[in-house]
Amino acid sequence: MNYAIFCYREDHQCLGLCLEQIRSIDRAAQFYLFDDAAKPLFPAQVPAGNDISYKITYFARRGNLNGLECVRGMLGCMLDIPGDDPVIKIDADTLLMDPAEIIRSLKDRGKVAGGMQCSVSLAWAGCCYWLTRPAIKAALELLARREWPENARQEYPEDETISKILLYLYGSAGVDVLEFRGGRRLIGVRTCDPRDLAEIARLARGGVCAVHCGQMAFYHPIVERDGVTIREACARVMWWILHASGPDSKTFEKAPEG
Repeated sequence: MNYAIFCYREDHQCLGLCLEQIRSIDRAAQFYLFDDAAKPLFPAQVPAGNDISYKITYFARRGNLNGLECVRGMLGCMLDIPGDDPVIKIDADTLLMDPAEIIRSLKDRGKVAGGMQCSVSLAWAGCCYWLTRPAIKAALELLARREWPENARQEYPEDETISKILLYLYGSAGVDVLEFRGGRRLIGVRTCDPRDLAEIARLARGGVCAVHCGQMAFYHPIVERDGVTIREACARVMWWILHASGPDSKTFEKAPEG
């Protein structure tokens, strides 16, 4: 499958773990990294491999992927990915554990797009969602022809905006917004306690589609204890979830520092 990742410099450790996990479950994966010109990866941080395509982008991201310029830029990037296969947009701080739900959405249910609902009703979370090329084209066309009010109250976060556009165009018959249902499909990590992370690691191997590790307000104990940045702490949590062996494991304390 095709994977689109919109990254920036502080993502580099998380990005490596995200790619590592996807490669372990999808040997045909092709990665399209869209870096932020405002703070791009250093050349040595850009992942290598024949499955990697890397491009620096110049549209404004307004922090965490917000605004109409950002939405248009992201859709344009995904439309430019070669071929006709669907695109999975995934965040660098997210671990794709099992793509079966995505495959069922696209192939079995014949949806043109889909994602997993989290905190906002009838919209999918931005950490992982999937789009067909016709859906991307239709969303861009709607953005071009409709009026879109822009003021201080209109933030247009990419996940809510894209999912609502596609629901407007195709309805529930064409778009999946999969319910959270207690983390059955998507787990959001809200802890850095090793025992809790061991349980999350166990659950993540039980058919969960993705684990989102980007809720970084919960990682300050790692920052204070080890003197790392918040994104480095996030990468340690990702690494531990992938390598935990049980509730008494010390693996978390051995997570790589670089």
